[in-house]
Amino acid sequence: MTTHATCKRCGDCCRNGGPALHRQDLPLIEDGTIPLADIVTLRPGERAYDQPAQSILPLTAEILKIKGRDNTWTCKYYSPEGRACGMYDKRPVECVMLFCGDIEPIAAMYDKDRLTRADLLPAGHPLLELVAEHDTKCSPQAMEETAKKARDGDTDAGQALKEMVVFDMEVRRMVAEKAGMQADFNEFLFGRPLRALLRTMNINVYEVGGSIRFGFDMGGK
Repeated sequence: MTTHATCKRCGDCCRNGGPALHRQDLPLIEDGTIPLADIVTLRPGERAYDQPAQSILPLTAEILKIKGRDNTWTCKYYSPEGRACGMYDKRPVECVMLFCGDIEPIAAMYDKDRLTRADLLPAGHPLLELVAEHDTKCSPQAMEETAKKARDGDTDAGQALKEMVVFDMEVRRMVAEKAGMQADFNEFLFGRPLRALLRTMNINVYEVGGSIRFGFDMGGK
């Protein structure tokens, strides 16, 4: 069996996306090695790269991941220039277990003991209720289904999609402005913006004259 000793440090695993975080990684968050601002929440129904399957699949459960860098999925802590990890000595457990020459170890633990936002926000935290409301009103699965109908010309679906996007945008603005939290925390609290998820469906969101407009790339239908 191939072992970790043969790793060539090509960086492919780091470029395919930062690791999902597990309960074993909780000390790294508690001691500040991984700040919440460096974490993005991927929500059920959202499509994401699955390392063991090596393909993009819809998620069945919430995942917390280290953010990407330079508007890509390349792990925030990976330096493409130096082909090195900025936190190698204290890297998350998935990084320890992942090896492209033998994916059995990570496949065995990949979907087990994953951290969620509820694990990191204390019970009774004032933002938990808002997070739950946002998850209900801005579900990635509902967004995708509604967007497909809107793209096919359903005007009611187009209005519903607009309301989802506006709510998503306003929640993020409100938390940054009124709660005094850095905008960087929004992707941990509410996941990726709906306009970013829509972009993966070749749907662009434009703010025009205080209103929301959609641009449908029918070639990507």
